[in-house]
Amino acid sequence: MVTSLVNVRCSLVRPGEGEGLRIFDEEIIVQITGSETNGAYALATISVAPGGGPPLHAHPGNESFYVLSGEFSFTQRDERGVSTFQGGPGTVFHAPSGAPHRFENVSPGRGTMLIVISAESVAFLRELAASFPPGARPDMEKMLTIHAKYGVETIHGEEGSRPEPPRDGAMSARARALAWRFEQANEQLIAMIVQCSPERWQAICTDTGWTVGVQAHHIAEGEAAIVRVIQDAADGRPHPPMPPAKLDAINARHAEEFANVTLEETVALLRHNGAKAAQAYRLLTDEQLAQQATLLEGGQPASIAQLIEHLAIGEIERHGAYIRSAPALQRRPRG
Repeated sequence: MVTSLVNVRCSLVRPGEGEGLRIFDEEIIVQITGSETNGAYALATISVAPGGGPPLHAHPGNESFYVLSGEFSFTQRDERGVSTFQGGPGTVFHAPSGAPHRFENVSPGRGTMLIVISAESVAFLRELAASFPPGARPDMEKMLTIHAKYGVETIHGEEGSRPEPPRDGAMSARARALAWRFEQANEQLIAMIVQCSPERWQAICTDTGWTVGVQAHHIAEGEAAIVRVIQDAADGRPHPPMPPAKLDAINARHAEEFANVTLEETVALLRHNGAKAAQAYRLLTDEQLAQQATLLEGGQPASIAQLIEHLAIGEIERHGAYIRSAPALQRRPRG
C-alpha cells in the first residue's frame, strides 16, 4: 500500500554535488551511496585523463558504465577469450560480478562516464583516494593490499591486460609513468589528426579561435619549447618567469605564421618533438622531478613532475579536446 511508504524518501543530487574523490588523475564524484538504495547499488561519475583507466581486474558486484563524453575502450575476458569494444557518448558497458574487465580513455581530452557500482565499492574508492591522491607516487604493494582487502583481483601480464609503461632507460618509476602517459596522449592526438578532412583542418577551435591546423601545430611546436624549459629547470637552470603578455604575443605570432600549415607537416612535427620530449622526461630522476620552478610572472611554483603532468600532458589534453569538438564545416573567417 502507498501508506506503507510514507517514511521512504527520494534523493536529489544537483550538478556539482556529491562526494568528490581523487585517485591519481581520476576524478570521481559519488552521488548516491548504498545508504540511499538499501545497499542495492551506488552511483557516481568519473572523469578520466587521456590514456587513463585501471588494469584488467575482477571484483565482487556488478558494474555498469555509461559514456557521457569522450571515447572509451572497454576490454573483457571470458571463456571465449578477449574482446575489446570502443564507443563514445551513449555507449553502455556492463561487467557482471567476477568478470575480468578494464576501460581506457582513448580520446585526447578527459572523458567522463556515469558508473553504477556495488554499494561496497564506495569504501574501496575512498581508501584508494586516501592512499593515492593527485601527485602520489605509485606503490604497487600498497595498491595490491587495498585490492585484496576488498576482493579485487588485479591481472597483469596476461592476455587482455593493460600494457605497462616501457622500462627502457627510465631513471625512476614516476618518470617512466609520466613519459608513458605523455606518449599515449601524443599518439592519440596524432591518430585523431590524421583522420581530418581538409574542411575539418580549417574548422575553428572555440578555446583559441585558431583553426584545427594551427592549434595542432601549436601543440607540436610547444612540445619542444616545454621540454626545454622543464629540462633546464630540472638541471637547476630555471628560466626567468615569463610575462603573460609576452606568451600571448608568441602565440599570436605563431598563429599568423602557420596559418596555412599542412597536416603532413604537423604530424611529422608531433612525432619528432613528441619522441624527443618523452625520452627527456623518461630520463629524469626522482630528485629532478621534485625540483620546483615558476614559469609565468605572478604564477605559483610547481614541481617538475607537476609541470609534466599539467603543462606537457595537459597542453595536449586541453587543446586536443577542442580540436575534437571543432565543428567540421565551420571555416575561419576571412579578412
